[in-house]
Amino acid sequence: MKKINHHYNEALKKYIHFLKKNSLYSKKKKFFYENNIEKMSNWTNVNFNKTLRWYKKIKRSNKAKVKTIHLEKMKKWTYDKKKGVIKHKSGEFFHIEGKRIVKSDREVSSWDQPFIKQVGYNGGIIGLVRSNIKGIPHYLIDAKYEPGNYNQIQLSPSLQATYSNLNRVHLGSKPKVVRKYFSKNYTTIRKFWVTEDGGRLYLKRNLHWIIQYDGKINLPGKTFKWMTLWEIDKFIKIGSLVGPHLRSILSLI
Repeated sequence: MKKINHHYNEALKKYIHFLKKNSLYSKKKKFFYENNIEKMSNWTNVNFNKTLRWYKKIKRSNKAKVKTIHLEKMKKWTYDKKKGVIKHKSGEFFHIEGKRIVKSDREVSSWDQPFIKQVGYNGGIIGLVRSNIKGIPHYLIDAKYEPGNYNQIQLSPSLQATYSNLNRVHLGSKPKVVRKYFSKNYTTIRKFWVTEDGGRLYLKRNLHWIIQYDGKINLPGKTFKWMTLWEIDKFIKIGSLVGPHLRSILSLI
């Protein structure tokens, strides 16, 4: 039998009792109440410096390099002169197209600029897996590399993939997290369409999906780690190690 951390459960019980006593409790906010207690203390007595060393080790092991090339030399990306857009030969992922803005109340009334427009407008799924380990809620976090990341490696949600990626347009493998966690043994906690930045991305949104997983857990790869909300909060306060998608989905908690 797994050892249960009674300190967390006792604190949560007292918090719920206080809310009920003062007529502040709502069953629909149960997840929110739990999150308040989760990040309040280091319930697992985890050594945060050790977790930070794990992150730095992944960053050191990353061998990916980004090289600036001429737009016309990009493989599988072409400029459609007739439509005036840059697009992938598959027709998927995203397009880069020009937009003219007029009658604006911004700093200037009109301007032209390029936009990234997601094909189909629905960008992808941002998924966060939550599971209890020894009675304490943990979240499956991916120290993910993206070529445009500040700091190269950023802590990201369990799943971060466009529908083009999920449909394997790139001919790569389907994310292991989808096969393992988003197929069975889960209940949905939050599921919302969330908009992206409208200054560079045109009408883009992502499906943010938080689940409670009750099956047998594992680590899908070496860049993954189960973290408490307390640990994630510590990383956020460092300032440059947590990606925007993880910060965004945590706002639904």
